[in-house]
Amino acid sequence: MYTLPITTYGDYWRTTKLWSSYLGGALAIWATTSLAGSKPERTMETGMLPASWSTTQTAAVSPVKSALGQETTALKPSGPSMQVMTEYRLADVPVQTEVRESDELPPGMHKVLQEGSPGLKRQVVKLTTVNGNTEEQVIHEFQLNTPKKRVIIENSKPVSGEILDLAKLKVVKSFTVEATAYTYTGNRTATGLNPRVGLIAVDPKVIPLGSRVYVDGYGYAIAADTGGAIRGNKVDVFFPTLRECLDWGRRPVRLYLLAGAD
Repeated sequence: MYTLPITTYGDYWRTTKLWSSYLGGALAIWATTSLAGSKPERTMETGMLPASWSTTQTAAVSPVKSALGQETTALKPSGPSMQVMTEYRLADVPVQTEVRESDELPPGMHKVLQEGSPGLKRQVVKLTTVNGNTEEQVIHEFQLNTPKKRVIIENSKPVSGEILDLAKLKVVKSFTVEATAYTYTGNRTATGLNPRVGLIAVDPKVIPLGSRVYVDGYGYAIAADTGGAIRGNKVDVFFPTLRECLDWGRRPVRLYLLAGAD
């Protein structure tokens, strides 16, 4: 009696798995053989720069051949030439000037109370040269000697009275006087000048004739006249009108005796 073979589910699964292995191996061999004879693609053509290359740089692109005879592309960055150096220097620290307001001087005058002198500092300078152009940058400095300040005293009040060359004058001494106003008398002064604003009468034993003075409240003037009642620390100051004389009257004021600079 002939009996037909009975195929179970396990036999079917084993058979399918075996044929799949055969077919997969054949496909792998075929793909390897096909790709082995093909030429790989060039990732960058000769003369073209990759997108990642900075546009701020310059590069020389030249085709070269490798040992296998394949042509490749060589990139040679050629940026600007730069040189950096460090230099040590000595430099002066400038003198600062301080101006102090003072009533010790007549208005418009000034006097040097203290002369100044420069200081000294040491600097570390960075020199950067790019294509022949050099830029300097001070990266550090420290002071060796402290500068000495220049001090000037001055009186910035408005100047009135006789116009004098203040730059050539200096204060000899100052004292308080009794100043009386006077106006035209019809006579010339003791020095032969006609009375006018800026001329005062003095005691020649106290203030020599021709002296340049400053009378506080009156202005700069010249001692050009004398008077029988003017003795000691007394002066007469001239005004062109009676009204001005009455407004001034007689009052104690500070007088500065001036002399030309040495």
